[in-house]
Amino acid sequence: MLRFQRPKPPPGFAREVEQAACATRKAIAAGERPELPELWSKHKRAFSAAQHGKCGYCETFALNHPSAVDHFAPKRSVHILVSDGVELDELANVRARETREISGTGYYWIAYDWNNWLLACERCNTRWKGSLFPVHEDPHPCPPHPRRRYTALLLNPYGPADPLDHLDFNSLGQIFPLSGSARGEATIRTCGLDRESLRRARAGIAADAIRHVSRLEKALAEDHHVVAHHAATDLLQLGSGDRPHAGMVRSLVRSRLKLSYRELDALIKEIAALELPAGKKTMLSR
Repeated sequence: MLRFQRPKPPPGFAREVEQAACATRKAIAAGERPELPELWSKHKRAFSAAQHGKCGYCETFALNHPSAVDHFAPKRSVHILVSDGVELDELANVRARETREISGTGYYWIAYDWNNWLLACERCNTRWKGSLFPVHEDPHPCPPHPRRRYTALLLNPYGPADPLDHLDFNSLGQIFPLSGSARGEATIRTCGLDRESLRRARAGIAADAIRHVSRLEKALAEDHHVVAHHAATDLLQLGSGDRPHAGMVRSLVRSRLKLSYRELDALIKEIAALELPAGKKTMLSR
């Protein structure tokens, strides 16, 4: 999972959704279920461009299978997770995953809020996340209401929290909560980020990242600057925002090299600019 820069809403967006948002509020006030016209689909391209065509949760290319504009806080109802379930082999279906509805209405007042939207693949959006929305408060404040306080546990690719501070990966592409992070655990369980098809998709990329890390460490230790430059550049490219599972690559770089993605870029420039004499320290050895 990677943090993205949210696109700006188009001119006139507030006027475009005003009528639907007003009708939703009136229906809720009258004790009715709102219709919620699907005005968000036309903006899928904007979020796809901002996310490089990738799902905001699993970082696979969402265009490879049906994608949608997901409501981070669910718009129609709220469920809690009863049983995690498992992915059926080679299928998108899930077995033994059970949720329970705790509210027949969702976070209706932000159904048409640009800041509540993101691009998600069909598997994360429908098969796994659905109407789940874990929060810090226990019990979940339901039914949701603008005056009821809630604090999302689920990580948002457009949120202030960096997913890299909450998610960890190993060389096999397996994902874990970093340092027992509650937000990391909730996000993994809610979106099924530990499903086997995703682990397999990440495994080869993780192996490449580990190989480049080892090359870089060895080259720096032996003052092989050209090899170090190539290895660091390969890592930088593998963790580029437009590459699948870039968040995992950046996590591996940080955990193995103690470098952020920005610091890795600085290291490449340092290696390129200097013919380091034997024993001269780089960022990696400071």
